[in-house]
Amino acid sequence: MRPAPRPTRRTARDLLALAACGTLLAACGAPAPEDRSGDWRFGDSGDGDVAVELPERPTRVVAYSGVAAALWDYGFEVVGVFGPVKGTGDDRAPQIGDVDTEKVEVLSETYGELGIERLAEVEPDLIVTHAYDDLLWYLPEDKTAQIEAVAPIAAIQVTGVESEKSLKKTADLAVALGVDAESPKIVAARDSFEDALAGLDDAVDANPDLRVTAVSANEADFFVGNAAASAELGLFTRHGVRFPETDAPVKDSFEQLSWEEADKYPTDLLLQDSRPGKVTPAELADIGTWRKLPAVEADQVGAWEVETPYSYDRYAGVVTRLAGEINDADRL
Repeated sequence: MRPAPRPTRRTARDLLALAACGTLLAACGAPAPEDRSGDWRFGDSGDGDVAVELPERPTRVVAYSGVAAALWDYGFEVVGVFGPVKGTGDDRAPQIGDVDTEKVEVLSETYGELGIERLAEVEPDLIVTHAYDDLLWYLPEDKTAQIEAVAPIAAIQVTGVESEKSLKKTADLAVALGVDAESPKIVAARDSFEDALAGLDDAVDANPDLRVTAVSANEADFFVGNAAASAELGLFTRHGVRFPETDAPVKDSFEQLSWEEADKYPTDLLLQDSRPGKVTPAELADIGTWRKLPAVEADQVGAWEVETPYSYDRYAGVVTRLAGEINDADRL
């Protein structure tokens, strides 16, 4: 269920004694003017976004790491990030993409924790995150008013939203922040994504009966991804990839199974959750039931790349890798 449009938000940066006014309205993101003067708008409250209107285009943006990564890909550099940054070992979290974390202020990596004083020191004009229904992702729920006293919050609704729309809206945000809509980076990224989808179509056409299941398995449970509730799995489904119709409630991301039920859905290609901190296929090899799954026995196990930033380039990579895994797999 989409959240109701939010009431007008305070945008005066009280902690910095600045007068940056902002109100919420139902307005779509629009390309920014060449200078910063004039009204600046982004978001559509009718889509469930937290939308903002400001007197001029913001230049100092603090963003959730997944949003920051996409903006960075398009050539807009944020001044601060919150959300996942470090991955496993020396790896970076996939959500942070290519953001130069030596150049920006990493305000928090812990969910629901954000220091107001540190945020104020960065002097942001705007804070951007994702919205899951009415939940502002990674922001502390009990500090919304304090955060808004520093800078207005904009949020892109992602619950129940097709990934194509989230990709476009994030690119629109980059344009609204001053990136040229026809810049080589954006044009090439969009073309790369379209080419990747064409490659996925070809892979599915060549292997139409292949059964694919996305899972997040750990030592205790076997969670099966619900394509009806997943943005990226929904995208793949629209391009012909065959995921099981799970028994999970429509809005639930997973169906939770015991290991005794792990073979509930016949599968030719298994995609295991590849986020940092999740159990890897190599670690799952210690579980006998995992080893006996037909897809595992056939070495047809790939990665389910969850929480990929909504950047055309990054989604192109995800789609291309899936197409390759489908091309390499056989019906079992």
